[in-house]
Amino acid sequence: MTKYHFLVLGEEARQKYLSAMLRELGHEVMEAESYQPGYHDAVLLPVPQSAVYFEKNKEKFQKGQVVYGCQLPSELVREAELKGVRVVDYMKVEGVAERNAVATAEGAIAEAMKDGCVSIQGSRCLVTGYGTCGSVLASKLGQWKAYVTVMERKEKKRELARCYGCETVSFEAPKEHMGTYDIIFNTVPALVLTEELLANVRPETIIIDIASRPGGVDFNYCQKKGLHARLCLGLPGKYAPKSAAGILMEVIRKTILGD
Repeated sequence: MTKYHFLVLGEEARQKYLSAMLRELGHEVMEAESYQPGYHDAVLLPVPQSAVYFEKNKEKFQKGQVVYGCQLPSELVREAELKGVRVVDYMKVEGVAERNAVATAEGAIAEAMKDGCVSIQGSRCLVTGYGTCGSVLASKLGQWKAYVTVMERKEKKRELARCYGCETVSFEAPKEHMGTYDIIFNTVPALVLTEELLANVRPETIIIDIASRPGGVDFNYCQKKGLHARLCLGLPGKYAPKSAAGILMEVIRKTILGD
């Protein structure tokens, strides 16, 4: 078996498990917070900060390297590829986003339980967006016996959510319903929870945003009005780092190790 040298960047626990898995297979691994001199066959960027690390180190990447990350800016990726650097986005590999969504949903619920004052069972929860993460999150909440409403623009997705037992509402619905929720989860990576929608949210409501940075919540308005809202990124690496590392390891096996 060919032995590779991996540079694993970042202090996230998921990266630690990933390093250990690679070493168990006999590969050389260097763990560091910043890019290190020398040649590395592959560079593994920390998932929640991939774009930041990519931007910071783009001039240091070398021809023939494979750089792994998540949600990387397309312009930077093109620049790297022109230099002969191969870029792999974990979440664009089939099945990864779906499996990652499970750990993300569990982490989001854990964050809500930590911050909130009500049990998930019997609580009224709003999930904005019914994509990969939103659908899994709504399902998990339903399994915990929460009353789940999905806010989604597309009628087809609202119909699908109703098929799975959720109430649904569009973003254009009367805003008064926003005052009925105990917990609000946003999964849409665009500003959707605007001042207009947030105006009716109760002060004790917990708002958990799990969309990619900068999220989909008007955090300035929340701060001004004293609403409890947090952008929670990298939840799989925080709550299920070993499982999350295993998902990434499968991508590495498929794309460079040839397993």
